[in-house]
Parts: sequence; C-alpha cells; structure tokens
Amino acid sequence: MPRPSRSVFLTAALTLGALVATTLPASAQQTTGLFQSTMERASDGTITVSPTFLTAGLAPAAPQPSRSQNQQGFGFGIKGGFLFNSFDQANADFDSKTGTAIGIFFGGNRTGAVGVMGEILYAKKSAGRLGVESLTQDLYYLEIPILARINIGSSSVNGLSFYGIVGPVFDILLKAKQNNFDVKDNYEALNLGIIAGGGVEFLRFIAELRYNWGLRNIQNGNLATTNEIKTRTVMVLFGFRIN
Repeated sequence: MPRPSRSVFLTAALTLGALVATTLPASAQQTTGLFQSTMERASDGTITVSPTFLTAGLAPAAPQPSRSQNQQGFGFGIKGGFLFNSFDQANADFDSKTGTAIGIFFGGNRTGAVGVMGEILYAKKSAGRLGVESLTQDLYYLEIPILARINIGSSSVNGLSFYGIVGPVFDILLKAKQNNFDVKDNYEALNLGIIAGGGVEFLRFIAELRYNWGLRNIQNGNLATTNEIKTRTVMVLFGFRIN
C-alpha cells in the first residue's frame, strides 16, 4: 500500500477551513435612511427648504444579535484529557496503555439543537504487547475530528447542557517511537476513524467520554506481514468554553 501523498494533508486542511467558514456567524445587515425636502412659505413671502427623514413604507430594521449570542453560537474553547488505547490485530494481544490529548474546539452551535463541531488535538496513543513488559509503542498524531453535535438542555453558556457527538476523524501521524527508537516508517501517515460519544457542559466546564474506532490498517503496507493493525481508543476529555 503506497504512503498517502501530500494531497491527503491538503484535503484535510481544506476540509477544516470549510468547517470554520460554515460555523462563523452571519454578518449584520445594514440599512440606510431616505430623505425628502419640505418647502415652507413664510408670512413675508420667503420660501425655505428643509430636509426631513422619509419613514413611510419602510419596514423596521430587524434586531441584530448581540455579541454574546454570536459567541455562544460559534463557540471556542480548550480541551484535553486521557486516552486508553489498544491495537486490534489478529493472532496478537496488545496491552492498553494510557496516553494524553490536548487541543482546541470550535463550533457546535451551543444555542441551537444541532450543530457542527471541529477540533484540533495533539494526541499520544500508546500500546504494548501482553507478556512483553519492555515493548511499548507510542504513536503521536495530529487529530482532526469533524463532528455532528446534538444539544439538549439550556442554551446559555452558563447553564446545564448535555450533548451527543458522532462523525469522522482524521489522524495524521507526526512521529512513532518503540522503546524510544524512531519507527515512524513502520506506520501509515494517515488513519481514518469514526468517533461517537457524549458529554455535559455546566458553567462553561466540559466533561466528555468518546470512543474512536480506527478504520484503516495503521501498519505500513510494505512490511512483510499480512496482519492488519487497527486502533481502538477510549477518550476521557475535560475542557473549558472560552466563548
């Protein structure tokens, strides 16, 4: 299996850019007034012309959303936590190891029922073979989920809300270590997966539980083995909504 070309990374970047564009609040509309002239004749015969504002037939301007409303709808914050990762491979047993993740999130339509949320996370996924205590593999990814989010509860950022998430995730391999030796060439540069989970927000604080099903064989196809390795990751994340 050939390694993904640079176009894969460009596609992921363009997808993320499009997501940001779709979650930005709409710009406020502007209206302008119309004027007309009024002629008046004084007692001495002098004629004066004065401008007046023409309001007849004009619809009242729609109220513009406040800054706080736009911020709540778009949303931005930080997120981080722990990963419990394992490798799924036929005829092999791997021990789950604890990893970490940290990054940012945006979107989600906090004030609505349904929204789209994007994230950029730096994630360390680790695993080791059962019975071989010294063999540990650490994979470091730039993780980019694009998730549909369903909100239930208060629409205020200071209220109580529950939510569910589901969607694809792109994992871009940054580096790979096996007992501190560089083994990046043994793994594919891109992994695809599906994330599903849920969480709770209260007073801008976030607690979330999710599961990441890796869909691709992360092992380099040039290796002399037919056994596929796929990642399975439980993620416990905590965060804080900035706006």
